Amino acid sequence: MTQALLQALPVFVPDFGRALLVNLAIAAQALAIGLPAGLLLGLLCCPVADPGAAPAWRRLAGHAAAGVVGLLRAAPAFVVMYVLLHALSGAWAVSAQSAVALALAAYAAAYLADHLLATLVDRRAGAHGGALLFVLGVVRVYFVMVLSSGFGAAIGVTEATAVTLRALERLPTFGDRLWLLAGVVLVFIALRQTVQAAIHGVRWLVERRTGRLAAR
Repeated sequence: MTQALLQALPVFVPDFGRALLVNLAIAAQALAIGLPAGLLLGLLCCPVADPGAAPAWRRLAGHAAAGVVGLLRAAPAFVVMYVLLHALSGAWAVSAQSAVALALAAYAAAYLADHLLATLVDRRAGAHGGALLFVLGVVRVYFVMVLSSGFGAAIGVTEATAVTLRALERLPTFGDRLWLLAGVVLVFIALRQTVQAAIHGVRWLVERRTGRLAAR
């Protein structure tokens, strides 16, 4: 660690903090779109208790929803981002940050639809705690989108990845770049481990409570 890195840190740290807030905001925007879409798609995909008594429109809506979920699941978010940014024009044009958020929203909608479908099926089978586990799935997908929003740097979004890359370019030695990169990686690892620990803790509490209910 050289003097150049020590001098860069007082500027880099607040810039990185503000850029990380952009990642959090993009993920929040994606979740605000993907969560209601995923809930709707998951409900439509859930098979009815008596398929023979279901109206034709319900069966058709279920098949259509399953097709949409499959399409959203298969669509690469990076490609969707570029299509939204460059293929739309005029009144439909979106900003770079909105393109990232919409691309991630497609991923969130597919993930949450699958998660909700599994939760509903388990609930019909008599399982407990599915609602809380679904909430944990929402937390997990939000954190995944915080990390994934870093590809917005490729289209000019000023977020944590872009700020880190600019700071790395200014450092004179390879060792300084490694130190800075290691510090950034540790920040994201700490965030990930915190979220994972919280998820595992809540899941353990749910499973313990479920086990007590089953024993009664």
